[in-house]
Amino acid sequence: MQKRRKQVIQKGNVIVFPGTMERLRREGKEAMERDLHEDAIYCFETLLELHPEESSVYDQLAISLYETKDFERAKEYALLAMQHQTGDYIELLELYLSISIQLQQYEEVEMTIQGLLEKGLIPQDSLQKFQYLRELNNRLADRYLDESELEEPTITLEDFLHMTAMGQQDFLLSLQNQQLKPFVSLLVDIVQYEDTLPLVKTYALFLLQQSGVEKTVYIKKYHFETETNPSRLVSPEVDPFVNEVQFLAKSYFEKDPTASEVANNLISKYSVILYPFHWGPYSAEEVAEGYISYTNQLIYGKKTEETSLIHFIRSVDEEMDS
Repeated sequence: MQKRRKQVIQKGNVIVFPGTMERLRREGKEAMERDLHEDAIYCFETLLELHPEESSVYDQLAISLYETKDFERAKEYALLAMQHQTGDYIELLELYLSISIQLQQYEEVEMTIQGLLEKGLIPQDSLQKFQYLRELNNRLADRYLDESELEEPTITLEDFLHMTAMGQQDFLLSLQNQQLKPFVSLLVDIVQYEDTLPLVKTYALFLLQQSGVEKTVYIKKYHFETETNPSRLVSPEVDPFVNEVQFLAKSYFEKDPTASEVANNLISKYSVILYPFHWGPYSAEEVAEGYISYTNQLIYGKKTEETSLIHFIRSVDEEMDS
């Protein structure tokens, strides 16, 4: 008997060899089990590109999208999974409601759970889970309403820029123990405004980091510039690079407490005013040597070579004292 050949599928210009679907499904599931959800998403989405009607992966794709915080798409696939009855319906419903809570769709969650309870559609052994979800949803909804009722700050960027440098710093320091959500837009504007003083930008960045806002901002100080998310920044006091520079300088001045304290303060001042930037392309050893030379010059009048690093260290130090 002649052996039957497996069919080769062609999608456009791409040839899909036998076993490709099974391999993608298997690799996606294995990636999920290892918490490699980006890899799992790639496998499942590739499978769906080749076979759009392959509903068996909808539930797994929804879970991986949820784990990567892609809540909009996670909700879409959770709904598709329930409609196509792939996976455990109650678990999918729980996932769907959890995603809706993350999307702050509190009214929808409350109405859905209320309807399920009234119709007796939630199994007895799952009632506790859904009651917990309902209570969590209500707590978050109340908090959301409280925050949304907060008045927007009356101060605008233009008002802020008319303050003195000391007035700007005092205003930002006064926000430390306040609800920051109404001030986030103003803080972002302060950071991104080109002529804002570097130290003022630092204070605004500290507040944005404290608020945990997931938003990319553009930062420029002196000749440094970057785009970053303030919530992911590391404060100067725990910055490994800054700590290494201070350690090296302190080790050099081990028998000179006065010089050690001066060098440490200089490094700390720089790390605050230039936050979140360091010293450019220089290594920790090179930066420490620069501060050692500059400290010896300040305290003992020792001559030092005027390198570009020494010049920049001095200019920042003098600006802080002006």
